[in-house]
Amino acid sequence: MSSINQIFNRFFQRWKFHFYAILPHPTEAKILMLSDEENNCFLPNICINEDIHPSDFATIQKVIEQELKISANILYYAHNYDDKSQCEIKTIYVLENNYLGK
Repeated sequence: MSSINQIFNRFFQRWKFHFYAILPHPTEAKILMLSDEENNCFLPNICINEDIHPSDFATIQKVIEQELKISANILYYAHNYDDKSQCEIKTIYVLENNYLGK
């Protein structure tokens, strides 16, 4: 790859957006956690390569509903971290279950 292409790719590198969801249980002091085959626990999360600002709750809510199959409202984001060296944004959202469904 030519040096111009390398510079172009580095300068215009697409950002990855990692969305993590904290979904509290409606009546108990618990949150939704997922696990893998090795019994590692983690928050529900998705990674996308689209340009979505962390405060664009309406779009993020749609992505969460489509990808995680969770019908929930976003209350706020609890943490946001921009890693400019890796072109990644990691945001943790606090949700509430949408009992009305869609």
